Amino acid sequence: MKYLVPLLLCLFCLASPATARVDTAELYAEAVMTADVPALEKLLAPNYWHIGTNGHIQDKAHFIESIRDKTLVVNHLSLSNERESRIGETRILTFNGEFKGVSTPSRPQGLMRFSMVLVNNRGKEQVVLFQATPVLSTPECSDGNCRIK
Repeated sequence: MKYLVPLLLCLFCLASPATARVDTAELYAEAVMTADVPALEKLLAPNYWHIGTNGHIQDKAHFIESIRDKTLVVNHLSLSNERESRIGETRILTFNGEFKGVSTPSRPQGLMRFSMVLVNNRGKEQVVLFQATPVLSTPECSDGNCRIK
């Protein structure tokens, strides 16, 4: 019994939001793969733009509609080789990664360069832009400098 209180305090501290770093990019990838529309509604800024692997541009409403209606089903979206730049409270991220999915119309799949812009919107980080660009695997690709297809 004497160890119960310290144990509970430790567990509370580990579960505390102050100690957990929310990774908005990973939350975004997970929400897209699981078609979690409520999460996307929260994660995406009101002026969100999605530039797909085929260059097609969608605003927030149309992107979420494509996920909800299953005209875009993302089976796999991995993010690696993250690079970050900050301007005030805006973060600009680039990644390499893999995209696999089914869409109408079809779009390129495989190795991609992803760009993401995250903004602080009233104390909550949201995605304002996501762009996927098909790239070729090259030796430079391991540090994020893949050649564009």
